[in-house]
Amino acid sequence: MTSAVPFSRPARPSERTGDAERAPRELMSLPGAYQDVRRWRLVEIRLGGQWRPAMLTVWRRPPGSPVWVVHVTWGEDGTTPGEEAWGWFMFDNDRIRPVPEPHDPAPTTAPHLGTWRDAVRVPGELTGPPSTSPADRCWKLAWLRTEGAWRSVLVTARRRPGPALPWIAHARWGEDKQAAWVIADATTLRPLPAPAPDTDVDAEPGTPAAAPAPTVLGQTA
Repeated sequence: MTSAVPFSRPARPSERTGDAERAPRELMSLPGAYQDVRRWRLVEIRLGGQWRPAMLTVWRRPPGSPVWVVHVTWGEDGTTPGEEAWGWFMFDNDRIRPVPEPHDPAPTTAPHLGTWRDAVRVPGELTGPPSTSPADRCWKLAWLRTEGAWRSVLVTARRRPGPALPWIAHARWGEDKQAAWVIADATTLRPLPAPAPDTDVDAEPGTPAAAPAPTVLGQTA
């Protein structure tokens, strides 16, 4: 990594035909003011010949450029030595596509009774003390129901405060400026499934993405 071009790390997934195109260094180092729009959105990006779930966090238009480039991350940085888990890419609808929001109706059982309710936030006094245990760490992309809508979130921790208590998860959304501990209920907190090896290797770009299946975060981390 260089201080001038922090996105130019050499270790990258092997590229194949149809992969998302990385933004060239010349475009990303143009002099002048960049137009940035910071907005988190769950997407799928074509890398290594397959679709990977990822989080798009920044749209950027370089000075004098008619094209947008986007910052996309698809894993916890540093998990695999020598391999990056993020990059700047030329935006292309056929290679970077939004993951569809959950579209199923609200459950008829309590507490929803046919109407969507937000995920239940957990007060700080009930989350337990901060933990440094690796067992609590988590890196999951998910949909979270809050403020009356589905939000693209990154889950960074999950724990069970007590044997008789439900799993809780720490979710971040919106440029890291919003975060909360919530009950890890598969109805209102829905982790995206991890990509299976060789899944969609030969799929054509633009194939509609599958809706994420509900899972229980505490049992799948």
